[in-house]
This record gives sequence, C-alpha cells and structure tokens, in this order.
Amino acid sequence: MDSSDRYFTIAQISDFHVGRVIPFPSGEVDLFNQLVRTVDCLNALDPAPDVVMVTGDLVNHGKLDDYRRVRSQLGRLLMPYYLAAGNHDQRKSLIEVFNDHSYLKTSDGFLHYSLEDKPLRIVTLDTLEPGTHFGLLCKTRLDWLERILSEQPDRPTIIFMHHPPFETGMPYPDSLGMRGKQALGEIIRRNPQVEAISSGHSHRDASLRWNGTIAYTVPSSSFSYKLEFHEVDDLDPLLEPIACRIFRWDPSVGLVSHLNYIGPYEYGITEGVPEPPSA
Repeated sequence: MDSSDRYFTIAQISDFHVGRVIPFPSGEVDLFNQLVRTVDCLNALDPAPDVVMVTGDLVNHGKLDDYRRVRSQLGRLLMPYYLAAGNHDQRKSLIEVFNDHSYLKTSDGFLHYSLEDKPLRIVTLDTLEPGTHFGLLCKTRLDWLERILSEQPDRPTIIFMHHPPFETGMPYPDSLGMRGKQALGEIIRRNPQVEAISSGHSHRDASLRWNGTIAYTVPSSSFSYKLEFHEVDDLDPLLEPIACRIFRWDPSVGLVSHLNYIGPYEYGITEGVPEPPSA
C-alpha cells in the first residue's frame, strides 16, 4: 500500500477577507485573487486533502455579494469543505449563501458542529461575538462542546475555531483574542482524546502545548501581519507568503502538522530566494 493511502489529510485555510483591496508599494492586491490562488494550490496537492476546513473571516465586510464570490471559488475545490465563523463574518449571511451546508443550521443559533464520518473526529466551534473583533465561548457553547466530547471520550478528535484559545505573546492580536479561554482549557484537560486545536485570526503561524493538547494558529490565505511583540495601536498588512496548514492523521503515527506555502517559489523560501545559477 502506498504510504499516502494510510493518512487522512485535512487542509486548513483561513482569513480570506474578500471584499478588501490592500494598497502595497508594488501595487494594489485584491484579496479575492488570493483566494483564487489558494483554491488552485489545494487542487494541485498530491495526494489531495480529504477535506478542507475554512476557519473564518471569509469576507471583510459581511456583504452577501462577497460571500457569493467566496462560494464561487470554494465551489471549485475538488474535495468537500466545511466552514467556521470569524469576527468579520455574519451567521445569517453564511447560512443564506451556503444554504446547502446543513451542518450550519443548529437549534441554538451557533455555528458549531461535529463531523462523525471521518477517520479523525472533527469538531468546529463558533467563537463569533457580533459587533466585536474579540471572540467568545459562552456557557451555551462550552456546554455544547463538553457534551459532544463526552459522547466519544476515546475517539481521537481535532477542534477547529477562528480565535486562538491561547495568548500568542503578540499584544495587539492578543487584545482581540478570545474570552472564555480558561473554561475551554478546563474542558480540554478533561478530554485527552483532543489531538489538536487549530485556529486562524492572528494571520501568523504559532503553536503551543496547551492543557494537554497542541494548539495552532494558521497564517492567513490572503495577507499577514508583522511579528510584533510590542504594544501598538494597530498593525499594517504585509504581503508575506500566504499559507495553509496540512494535518495528516494515521493512528499508528499520530497527528502530523505541516505548513504549506501558497504560490510559485522557484527556489523555495525556507533558505531565502537565491540568485539563479549562472549559465
């Protein structure tokens, strides 16, 4: 058997902010075009991901037309995709535009759900608090999570959400972080079957051993922010390489995480971009 057949593969993309156009010194960047590049990249991966998890901020201003533009691109994916809500999203608009995504239609109004038909159980949380940029896990959402996890305490699980559950050490994004982290951490400590938690929001890569699991943030699939460890009032967008996260699960190995850059880099980027060889 090909070793790739052993693995269940999840791609995570986040923070498209479609509807925003950013002026850089080299010219304007329409973030919709970044989403087009992201979908092209995922479709070209070999082996292909089994599912794609989209962890929020699909659009920048909550406009229906922008959600429709996002759907036009996500619909090109060659694998199924699932959505989470971010602070720039609107639940009503998400449900309206992605009306065939039945998992979004819940009895309590929050867009949380679990996927039970995968080799690795996938649980998605709704951290959106309308009218704010910070996130929230209220008692209703925390109770839902505790109930869901208690139903299958021995089944390996990964949790996706928009806001990171941990402090990144970057004061500005941490000021826009999530309320309810301590209560969430207590639930995670009681549920060692949680292999990882992965979020977006900060537009940067970070990871932490957290309450008995590993917590990650994934960079934006559109633009980044500076790695800033000082107190600042705001951060300007940067056009650093955009990326997605790839999780590969095999019970005999565990859950492996890879950061995958999106775009053509002839000479790679891990060692910089060297001069081409002379003729």
